[in-house]
Amino acid sequence: MRSGFNPDTVPTWDLSEAYPGFDSPEFIDAKQRLRDKIASLSSVFGGSPVVAESLKDYIGLYNEASDLYEDLFAFAYTQFSADTRSESAQKEIGKLEEIGLSFKDVGVRFRAALAEAESNKPGAVGEASSDPELAEYRFFLLEQLELSRRQMSQAEESLAADLSRAGGDSWERLQEAVSSTLSWLWDEQTGERKTVIELRSLAMDPDRKVRERAYEKELEAWKSVEVPMAFSLNGVKGFSTTLNTRRGYSSTLARSVRQSRISEATLDSLLQAMRESLPMFRRYFHTKAEIIGVKQLAFFDLFAPVGDDVEKWPFEKSRKMIETQFGAFSSEMGAMATKAFEKRWIDARPREGKVGGAYCISFPLTKSSRILCNYSGTFSDLTTVAHELGHAFHHEVLKDASSIHRQYPMTLAETASIFAENIIYGKALETVPPAQQITVLEEFLQGASQVIVDILSRFLFEQSVLDRRSEGELSPRELCDLMLAAQRETYGDGLDEARLHPYMWAVKSHYYRQDLAFYNFPYAFGLLFGLGLYSLYLEEGDAFAARYRGVLEMTGRASAEEVTRSVGFDIEKPDFWRSGIEVVRRRVDRFVELGKKGNGA
Repeated sequence: MRSGFNPDTVPTWDLSEAYPGFDSPEFIDAKQRLRDKIASLSSVFGGSPVVAESLKDYIGLYNEASDLYEDLFAFAYTQFSADTRSESAQKEIGKLEEIGLSFKDVGVRFRAALAEAESNKPGAVGEASSDPELAEYRFFLLEQLELSRRQMSQAEESLAADLSRAGGDSWERLQEAVSSTLSWLWDEQTGERKTVIELRSLAMDPDRKVRERAYEKELEAWKSVEVPMAFSLNGVKGFSTTLNTRRGYSSTLARSVRQSRISEATLDSLLQAMRESLPMFRRYFHTKAEIIGVKQLAFFDLFAPVGDDVEKWPFEKSRKMIETQFGAFSSEMGAMATKAFEKRWIDARPREGKVGGAYCISFPLTKSSRILCNYSGTFSDLTTVAHELGHAFHHEVLKDASSIHRQYPMTLAETASIFAENIIYGKALETVPPAQQITVLEEFLQGASQVIVDILSRFLFEQSVLDRRSEGELSPRELCDLMLAAQRETYGDGLDEARLHPYMWAVKSHYYRQDLAFYNFPYAFGLLFGLGLYSLYLEEGDAFAARYRGVLEMTGRASAEEVTRSVGFDIEKPDFWRSGIEVVRRRVDRFVELGKKGNGA
């Protein structure tokens, strides 16, 4: 924590608006209504042919059941993530996942019914979706038809769903539980211990000796649990590989591309631009090393503060900054931020048992969101809150949309958050004096380097793990070797090869989602698309707010290519991604310029 920063002034969230508790009549009643909706859904296609009327019935019930499930699960997960030791939350998640099995089974049968209708009469689904009341769901119906071609038999899909709850998903919760409670001895004299989350937060300490010590202690802590973590990662990747193969995907990556609603050409062009940008980021790393007075950055220097700016960011100060700048862009966005703060949607206070990182989750029945983060009083924490409130604004724009139209892909999920961040960065770069400007640039470039350079290393690592996992389980040593190889390839001479982070595979929870592999490149997509939108905002001014809202409204209704095409972008060509990189490049140039002038010393 920063000197003089009082964590007790940081808020925790209020979940009572959703449900008073797991034993409350409201929560119990909502669970029963969910069961009833799922039971009704299962009878829609009980031997009846797929026609427009039956599709209307299915979609109506599906939207209602999906809202209930999302709401209930959000409540259980927020309770669990705020305190992973909560037995009641763990049990409730398990119960909801059990109910979710029958929900998944209904989806399997629905897709099978679509496939059968199409087999009996080619074009039947498209014809039915031409009904005026179904026209807005045409994309969804055709997507479900396409997914039916990547579906095992009903019995196999039912078994897979059951095994996911009992096995695949449990590996993810193990990683969350271990990473949120793992601690290590920090001070032998006092016996003080620090969690790995606290140790990682010390990577931002201005004292290099503190950063280095925290890094070494963190590696020791992860090594102490490397065996169960390796089993967990092997379990997740083995599980997903088996299912994806059975479903006819050429690879787990192919399924991730499909889930992201992008084409292979889009992913290839994105990765090409990311690789091309590596020398630019190494230039930034070299300059940062000069500024902080070291020959070469170590991994624990990546988040080291730069500049003379010692300004602290109490939570209330960050709140004012966000409300003011969001409101300057859009009155609707500013009002949403004010509501989030006033209604205590945000749990920002760090504490033992709470998961690391940050997220935003939607409660559709109350049309609200909740945000979890770990606030320590830095400018980076300010931008994290802005990032998550960007997600909340996305939820706000879609709050009256049906559940189907709120289900946007991973790639587009990061767009609103990145855009929100840049509203803050842009204003800060306009207003702060030169002596502090390098600090703001550092915060931006630090984040951008994580989203491009580190994300590319995570992509390469996951690709290597999946390639090797098909041959057998990987040991902790092998996982560490693959992680180091990926970091060397992307960071290059920007980091000291002897001071990398071999256990990032244990740190990052995204690797442990068996149903959502390669949750890495969507962040790069979101950054560069978000920067593209921000550039348009700078060109168009106030008029852009309505256009931006239209983009967010479209995210659950079309492919990523169609959404981005609506604002004139062709994301299947590297030139689009290079234009986003160019925004970063200009900020790197300014950072280097200020560094040479001594403004970062």
